[in-house]
Amino acid sequence: MKRNLLVVSIVTLAVASVVVIATTRAASDLTPKEARRLIARMAGIQLPSDAVRVKEVSAMGNSATVVAQIETAFRFDKGGDGKWRVAEIRTGDRRWEDVDMLVKALNAEKSARARAELESIATALEAFRRERGFYVEAKTEAALIDNLNPRYLTRVVRIDPWHQPYEYEGTRTSFVLRSAGPDEKPNTADDLTISH
Repeated sequence: MKRNLLVVSIVTLAVASVVVIATTRAASDLTPKEARRLIARMAGIQLPSDAVRVKEVSAMGNSATVVAQIETAFRFDKGGDGKWRVAEIRTGDRRWEDVDMLVKALNAEKSARARAELESIATALEAFRRERGFYVEAKTEAALIDNLNPRYLTRVVRIDPWHQPYEYEGTRTSFVLRSAGPDEKPNTADDLTISH
């Protein structure tokens, strides 16, 4: 099989929402120079280099949001169907990374996080049932969380790691909690489900 490869260097922009609290900077705030150094080290870029450009730093307490441009190389390949797809990615002098492997690893981490959140909601449902004698009767996650928060569930959990709403269907005697999973389609093999 003949593989067509295309390598493209692109400057990517990481965009984040920023809330500006004050215009003065405390001594312990993250400086643009320090942010640039940390980003370059993470991306495998030797400084000095214009491959990392910090646009804005917004610090709040012990966290900060940095908007930066990072030069990134993408390797494309053309499949048998004639369509191009991103096959590999590289930052700085690092080796090429397979995009499918990165997405698979990211989805595994997101699945673990979704499972933990579903278990937290299920634990809150059990506490609700022990106190009231029945589960929350609802067909939406919003009604569920409204009944559980803040007494049984201190943190509001409405959307899964793929930015889709968690699904809930409950009767007095049973419930089903679900995340549609990585494919974001309900009732498929990658769904994460907890039921009682």
